[in-house]
Amino acid sequence: MTILYLNFTKNIHARDAVYLNGLKENGVKIIECIDSTPGWGKYKRLYKEIKKRNNNYDFVMVGYTGHVLVPLAKLASQKPIIFNALASLYEGIIISRSQASKLSFKSLYVWLIDFISFRLSKIVLVESNAQRIFLSKKFLLPPQKFLVTWTGVDENEFKYNPEIKKISDFTVLFRGGFLPESGIEYAIEAAEILKGEDVKFRILGSGQMENLVKQKLNSFDSKNVEWIKEKLPMKELITKMQECHLSLGQLSNHDRLKRTIPHKAFESLALKLPYLTARNEGVMELLEENKTCLACNPADPHDLAKKILWVKTHKTEVEKITETGYDLLHIKLSPCILAKKLLNNLDVK
Repeated sequence: MTILYLNFTKNIHARDAVYLNGLKENGVKIIECIDSTPGWGKYKRLYKEIKKRNNNYDFVMVGYTGHVLVPLAKLASQKPIIFNALASLYEGIIISRSQASKLSFKSLYVWLIDFISFRLSKIVLVESNAQRIFLSKKFLLPPQKFLVTWTGVDENEFKYNPEIKKISDFTVLFRGGFLPESGIEYAIEAAEILKGEDVKFRILGSGQMENLVKQKLNSFDSKNVEWIKEKLPMKELITKMQECHLSLGQLSNHDRLKRTIPHKAFESLALKLPYLTARNEGVMELLEENKTCLACNPADPHDLAKKILWVKTHKTEVEKITETGYDLLHIKLSPCILAKKLLNNLDVK
């Protein structure tokens, strides 16, 4: 079996890398068709590259963020399209970042891009069952159009290294973009609550809510908070993550969290980091409280602080939860297993 992988990103996104690696492990040949050059010329070049292949492959796989490439693939190829969407542009632009009103022209434009890309695809890969139901209703498409495929983690990058030592002080990690659903503000408020408890916080990230983060850090003596906002090389990033004792997930009470599972959930499992998240419906489709993760009330810094102290003082229980989460990753979420599920749903044995 051969799949033509189509995208216009300079580097293959982790969501795609997991499935491309897993497909190769299942004996699938991957032909990469990528053009990340600026400007409109890349669409013409990609079209020509697809046509040059003369349909000598079985499927086109349009990669993550490639919504506008689905119509291009449909025009250039006669083969069915697998779209590794994860979610919708509408959710990222309108619901998450609030870049336009839901009744605006921009909102309609984004909705149409999603609708066309989903409609033209044979199968759309999404991150949770709640996402599947939401997209089916939002874009007036049958639920069977969408296939739930866990994101997983690129095992070539995120590997537990027993030689990496923990920081001497108990350190809580918050890693990710500062979007409204992240709940970064509650992590900082918890840091203020715990400033006299020998608990340190390491923040790796930046983004939309950066000014709010600065304001909150300046509102108290935040010496227990380390903030690294520049993008780190992957090896250094993974080291700084694994040096910590606890990884925080998304902490807000945002509507999007009913449907999404952040990449850092999978990355934390892979690095044997206990994972503490707000009780959001999306992530709880995959993880189980007090078995493979820890949980607190959404948008509640006091409950978050209380749970952090519990983690600090209950080493044996936390180690068991962490090991169970690590086992889950390798039993259920390896690239080979995830790709096999995709192949089975393509009726390919």
